[in-house]
Amino acid sequence: MPLMFHRMVIAGVGLIGGSLALAARKCKLVEEIVGFGRNEKNLRLAQRRGIIDRYFTSEDDIPRGTDLLILATPVQATVPLTMSFLPRLGPGCLISDVGSVKGEIVQEMERLLPAQISFVGAHPIAGSEQWGAKAAIPDLFFRCRCILTPTRKTDSRSVKKLGSFWRR
Repeated sequence: MPLMFHRMVIAGVGLIGGSLALAARKCKLVEEIVGFGRNEKNLRLAQRRGIIDRYFTSEDDIPRGTDLLILATPVQATVPLTMSFLPRLGPGCLISDVGSVKGEIVQEMERLLPAQISFVGAHPIAGSEQWGAKAAIPDLFFRCRCILTPTRKTDSRSVKKLGSFWRR
């Protein structure tokens, strides 16, 4: 099967974000996985483990050509972090999150994003008591559901693509 995304950025390379990166790599869904976070020690560990190819710690350094941005951060950071990344995101970028709370985030993202950048909220029903890149495992989502939360404004192609990504 062909790659789905060229460059995926995972903001928050912990249990959920790191496991998603490992699963995407294992299933050959993305060409490059770039991590973002504040804890450089965790990011170095993620790189050593092969979870990410490289990382950055300043929002201004998000790589050009990012076509999938996954926000695996605390839910209160989702919108502000997106705002800081937005000036460097190009048309066609798909943004999603993995948080359990959606209403306010979806409303804010719909107000914030230009028409050429889509947001599809997601809530994978998986987890563990572990945290950080050390806890990431490639099969965390195997046989688990992931709830997508589109609205009437959400681009249907983006919903379909993200749904396929999670199923694969």
